[in-house]
Amino acid sequence: MNRPSPSPDHRRVRPFHAVYFEIVSGCNARCAYCHSGVQRVARMRFVETAVFRASLQRLLTAQAIAPGTVISLYNWGEPLLHPRLPELVGVIDELRLRYAISTNASRPLAASPALVRNLDHLIFSMPGFSQAAYDRIHGFVFPEIVRNIEGMLRDCRAHGFRGRGVISYHVYRFNVAELRAAERFADRLRLEFNPYFAILNHWWELNAYRQDQLPPERRAEAERDLFTLDGMAAALAAAPKAGYRCPQNDYLVLDENGRIVTCCQIARDHPDFACGSALHDDIPALLRRRTRQPVCAECIGSGLAHYLNTALRRPDFYRPSLRQRIMHLKTRLQRVLKRIGRN
Repeated sequence: MNRPSPSPDHRRVRPFHAVYFEIVSGCNARCAYCHSGVQRVARMRFVETAVFRASLQRLLTAQAIAPGTVISLYNWGEPLLHPRLPELVGVIDELRLRYAISTNASRPLAASPALVRNLDHLIFSMPGFSQAAYDRIHGFVFPEIVRNIEGMLRDCRAHGFRGRGVISYHVYRFNVAELRAAERFADRLRLEFNPYFAILNHWWELNAYRQDQLPPERRAEAERDLFTLDGMAAALAAAPKAGYRCPQNDYLVLDENGRIVTCCQIARDHPDFACGSALHDDIPALLRRRTRQPVCAECIGSGLAHYLNTALRRPDFYRPSLRQRIMHLKTRLQRVLKRIGRN
């Protein structure tokens, strides 16, 4: 008996375990080395609730995500700027998904039982632990950031949040001496402390640096502040190229318009920024196209893909406190158990 062919969206797609949905197109921080801070959008755009719901529904239908998948409500934008965040969280609940937020903590989160019900983890991004560090990077008032982090955690936990809380500490040359103070702050609040080297997180500037075309003043500034430019040329030359499978293939990124983005690092004004719409296009075809974009061959061939996926690492000189070692051990165990459960 002849059976009708399945619709394109019903072809088998392996579910992604890491999904990022950019709900706000910009950020209010003025980070000197991030395209959200350097190449600021003229007008921030916010994902519409209908676009958010329809995009996630189509991803569910295509089996690119599954019930219980954690949807991170950010890529490089600041999610707490979204004026209808509770509506988006309501969609997450409705579709039986979970969500995560990464925030610079410049805006407090108005916690409620509904808001924390499916909150998987909450990340606080910090460029140091002093006003001097904040003056150089985010541009916020440091004591207000500390109060906001303390208040958000207190309110979320009071409403039943039992998920992971994390400080993502971006390590620059000028804030190494503040590592321990930040870790003690994390210990006191029962937050995981994850220090990672900051990178030149600006697609065009990074390529200009790679090709020795970055203006001398900008180059000197970046080399003064960033550890990750040390030995970059040698790292690019030694990077695996032929046959290299970019880890970005395992991440699914969408922008505020519901478009599937090629890579979390690519600039919005790059011609290969997106490969199609999750709202209107054949999702399995988009996912195949995403790994075959012209920019991918260039990125892998130059060694930049391997560099970007290995530069964001923990400093060798950091030794975590006992509390941090215990928390990280618990997190690793939970991930193993989740992986076993998925299999």
